[in-house]
Amino acid sequence: MDLHNSWLPRMDELVEEAAIAININGISHAVMMATPDDLDDFAIGFLYGEGIIRGNHDVHDMQLIPSEQGMVLDVTIANRCLAELSRRKRRLTGVSGCGICGVEAIEHALPALAPLSPSMPPAADRLLDLRERIIPWQNKARQSGALHAALALGGEGEILACREDIGRHNALDKLIGMQLRQPARSDTLVITSRCGSELIHKAVQYGAAHLISLASPSQLAVRLALKYHLNLIHVPRSDAPVYYTAWDQIGERNVQPY
Repeated sequence: MDLHNSWLPRMDELVEEAAIAININGISHAVMMATPDDLDDFAIGFLYGEGIIRGNHDVHDMQLIPSEQGMVLDVTIANRCLAELSRRKRRLTGVSGCGICGVEAIEHALPALAPLSPSMPPAADRLLDLRERIIPWQNKARQSGALHAALALGGEGEILACREDIGRHNALDKLIGMQLRQPARSDTLVITSRCGSELIHKAVQYGAAHLISLASPSQLAVRLALKYHLNLIHVPRSDAPVYYTAWDQIGERNVQPY
């Protein structure tokens, strides 16, 4: 028996990660580390979350070009979107002495969004077995155990779609991008990772009525969810779902006002 080879890792069981460069109309915009699949969905979801496009119709063309270090997503967007992006970059440059070097100010990190229309959250009995129902959808995670997932639910709590990625933000971007390309969008999103403020922002901007998280949210995430009328629901591993919502007609379910 070759003891040395027996300790070698199985590379095919490890999650894949690559540098994904996003070019907008031929100009370099961002480089993200991501799992290199469903990249068309990722590009649309990412650009939508960044406020660069308003929908799938603003993307006129998309080319995926392999490179030595990763992949290049060359996206062509509508001229009006490109003009607005150029104006935004000029504004950001004007408030920084060293140019654009990430998020320049708090108002850019947490921009104001339009509040959602309040809606009644889903019943708890539709969520109690959610963890078990998600497992068959996580094809890559079952193999590597190192991926986040974002899912869309139907009106009866059934799972409609799933996207996975090594980055939790990327997984949600992929799911939102996929949903933006559908004739009918789900208004209930699920994330398997911890819920921070940036995921609340993405869900509100997308227009979700409900965001379900398998991990506890942060205090800021709860405050933002309540501010924008997003029903935020934490589904623990064994306890009943915890609701963070301003809806006042939930009856006996576990409501957690903030």
